[in-house]
Amino acid sequence: MAQRATSIWLPQVMFESMLIVVSILVALGLDEWRSDRQDAENIEHALSNFISEIQQNRARVEDAAPFNQGLHHVLSRRQEVRAIESVATFINIIDSYSPVVLQATAWETALATGALARMDYNLVSALSLTYSLQNRYQQVSRIGKAQMTSPQNLSQDKLELAVYNAIRYLDDITSMETELSVVYTEAESVIRSARRIMSGEPEPEPESLAIDLAHP
Repeated sequence: MAQRATSIWLPQVMFESMLIVVSILVALGLDEWRSDRQDAENIEHALSNFISEIQQNRARVEDAAPFNQGLHHVLSRRQEVRAIESVATFINIIDSYSPVVLQATAWETALATGALARMDYNLVSALSLTYSLQNRYQQVSRIGKAQMTSPQNLSQDKLELAVYNAIRYLDDITSMETELSVVYTEAESVIRSARRIMSGEPEPEPESLAIDLAHP
């Protein structure tokens, strides 16, 4: 009798246990799917922010670069011909210089939300390089402007040294602006490539040179 009862309820218990296990596995799978989808959405949003911010920062740098190069040229030429004879003349020239203000909100947000930790290593490396160079550029800009306009450096007996230091500073700044512009362009290319991979889009084929056989 006991064996018969066991043969009746045991298959039912096993079936119900299997249903419970399957339900748990399905629930875990759905949770993981939702988590992966949320991560993908967060990364896509972060990449979109990066592109927008990098484009804005590049535009600001490229807008300021010609003026700073011109200012560097003016100071260099006037130093060569000894045309900066007073502190007032020097101040009138350098007062036109203004450090470029760049944004790093996308980088800070991606760090705070953990989006960076879920991105490809090469992408994170490119972004890290971009924002490190940008941060160094901003620090040099602020420090240089403060030093050039510091009252203790603006005396007649220090004028020649002040002009020399200003030229060196502008030389560094213009070089960094050129480098930043290139790095911004490369970073944007890497980001766009990462977005295509995430969306499953094929990489664009490189343009080939058309060969006109009739006109070699």
